[in-house]
Amino acid sequence: MQFLRALCFVLTVCLAVSGWAQHGAVTAPQNLSALVSNAGTIVHGHVLFARVEPHPQFQNLPTVVVTMKVDEVMKGQADKTFTFRQFLWDIRDRLNAGGYRKGEELVLMLTTPSEYGLSAPVGMEQGRFRISQLSGRLVAENGRGNIGLLAGVQRDAAMRGVSLSERSVRALTAQAGPLPLNDMKQLVADLARSNR
Repeated sequence: MQFLRALCFVLTVCLAVSGWAQHGAVTAPQNLSALVSNAGTIVHGHVLFARVEPHPQFQNLPTVVVTMKVDEVMKGQADKTFTFRQFLWDIRDRLNAGGYRKGEELVLMLTTPSEYGLSAPVGMEQGRFRISQLSGRLVAENGRGNIGLLAGVQRDAAMRGVSLSERSVRALTAQAGPLPLNDMKQLVADLARSNR
């Protein structure tokens, strides 16, 4: 009887934890400074299409191939049409192309492609910012609601000897939640200077 109680407890805990799981991988929190530093490419643009397909070398490895029309390259290099391949961690992501939607406006902070051609937003949902309108202006928000995004950024910049513009310093006082896109772009430009 005690064994059955213990088994029920373990199963209950496992089911509860899986209910809290997010699509993709669980990742450590990263602020904007870390996201910019760890990104090989940062682009702002619109998704042209996303399709789920197996990796060309590893047929059992599910991936999503995303093609974007690039409006601006904020770090690294990218053509006006930019394509990357991302591993799909979660089986649920196969049903919605990893959450990428045609026409969606994004800022993506992508890792440098691996030797197998795989790339992903840095910190998974943390490095994928959806752009939307709020009170008549464009704002950017990542999959964690920008929680912790600006924490410690000024300190990190100072440690690297990067001077932040007045606009960036003002933007750092924002609370978690949507960040004006132009403020984000200025912060990224300031932070990317230290990575060139």
